[in-house]
Amino acid sequence: MADRHGVDVVFEVLATEGVTHVFGNPGTTELPFVDALAGHPEFDYVLSLQEATVVGMADGYAQASGRPAFVNLHTSAGLGNAIGNLTNARANGAPLVVTAGNADRRHLIAEPLLSGDLVTLAKGTVKWGHEARHPEELGTVLRRAFLDAATPPSGPVFVAIPSDVLDAPTPATAPPRSTVIRQAVGGGLDRLAETLTSVPSDRLALVAGEEVALCGAVDNTVALAEALGCRVYGSPLYSATAFPTAHPLWAGPLPARADAIRAALDGYQVVCQLGGQAFLVYPYAEGSALPAHTSLVHLSADPAAPGHTYPAALGVVGDIGATITALLPLLPRRPATERAAGETRDYDAMAVSRYDAMPMHPMAAVHALLRALPVGITVVDEAITAGSYVRGLHQTTGAGAYFFCRGGGLGWGMPAALGVSLARGGEPVLCVVGDGSAMYSPQALWTAAARRLPVVFAVINNREYAILKQNLPRDGVSARAGRTVGLDLDDPPVDYLALATSMGVDAARVERAAEIGEVAEAAWDAGRPYLLELPVKTDR
Repeated sequence: MADRHGVDVVFEVLATEGVTHVFGNPGTTELPFVDALAGHPEFDYVLSLQEATVVGMADGYAQASGRPAFVNLHTSAGLGNAIGNLTNARANGAPLVVTAGNADRRHLIAEPLLSGDLVTLAKGTVKWGHEARHPEELGTVLRRAFLDAATPPSGPVFVAIPSDVLDAPTPATAPPRSTVIRQAVGGGLDRLAETLTSVPSDRLALVAGEEVALCGAVDNTVALAEALGCRVYGSPLYSATAFPTAHPLWAGPLPARADAIRAALDGYQVVCQLGGQAFLVYPYAEGSALPAHTSLVHLSADPAAPGHTYPAALGVVGDIGATITALLPLLPRRPATERAAGETRDYDAMAVSRYDAMPMHPMAAVHALLRALPVGITVVDEAITAGSYVRGLHQTTGAGAYFFCRGGGLGWGMPAALGVSLARGGEPVLCVVGDGSAMYSPQALWTAAARRLPVVFAVINNREYAILKQNLPRDGVSARAGRTVGLDLDDPPVDYLALATSMGVDAARVERAAEIGEVAEAAWDAGRPYLLELPVKTDR
């Protein structure tokens, strides 16, 4: 015990929590941890060159693995760099245990370089934060962090650790890991069953959010929809596959505007929201997202979710999977509602009809890309203006094949794709990313090359912030001046091929939709990171 230090308690917790990967970018205040890590080959340190990329990788890893990811950042500046993707992780419900070093406590009175109130800095982006005051509390606070990160509503937690706390001798050991069973069944199941069967199948809709995916309840949700015979929508901007998109009851994702959601749900008397925030809206539109004649039923493990924004005629708090399992025997099986003629557009035919456009139409580019690669591939989507095409054209038969950033902050997609691949043992992943988003975390390319991760980065390049132009009041330009300011990325244009090759990633530019397939197949089969630049012209 004489040679035992605070850092040994940290490693004891990591080992017993099942941690295999540490995501980080080191600095001086983390050196005690990094130095000791050299003696622990059981932990794989995943290095990135910038902290936002570190957190994005951990987010993707946590979502794909279903367990908390461990992050080590560098004091105030490193934490500041990470804040954007921490807001994304919080919105995505990604369970992260985020640590950062602080200066030696004996030195803090002098306000040394890079020191600061790290807990306050992190506060708005995490469930809670704490700074370790002595090595004896490291075991307790880190156990608490892993437990709370995974407790619904899941999300990131933060622990600051002064460097001398890691170095200090201590007889302390980590407390045992807690065993917590969270399969709590919601109450009022008879009333829930009665409400869901009180209207015909075609007047009832389910809305599945990412909580369904995070708690492993996709199969339960399919069983519920089939028992009720009703259509299933995805929550607006859902961050993970909550329902198989190839299933005949799938109605697609809800739009993100309140008026458009209201129109989509207008034909339903009862809407049952499964998980999380009922309807995420952006930008603002007048009125409620819920039609006046529609009753909302809301099931979530988060006690604060039902009734949080929209009044719930019935709110049920409980684990989604366990509650559905208990509910199913109470439901009479009903025939499935049929799709109305012309209800869904033929996306494939529409995309193919645009193959000859030059510059490429983004729908044609996405279609050619997805059809060239295996069915059911894992897709990480930060395509922004082309994202609706990715969601509309990507077909899945189960859970875990699609990831999106519900937080909306740019720079998440490329690193998240690396984390998803790592969580799945180096499985190939397609990352579809807009050119503007790609420039927020290009450091992900270096990590992809260093780890030889088989991620294909497809950069949909329109050389502008097209989504902002689409929200301008008149044809993509200012109604006041007839021009735009700060929305164009073409002078000079970014050379994505040079950017990729400078970081060790092979790259190719494809300018015709008909030629994407062959290049995409070769990139996919290469078994290493590859960047495809796809120049497009976005609709106004």
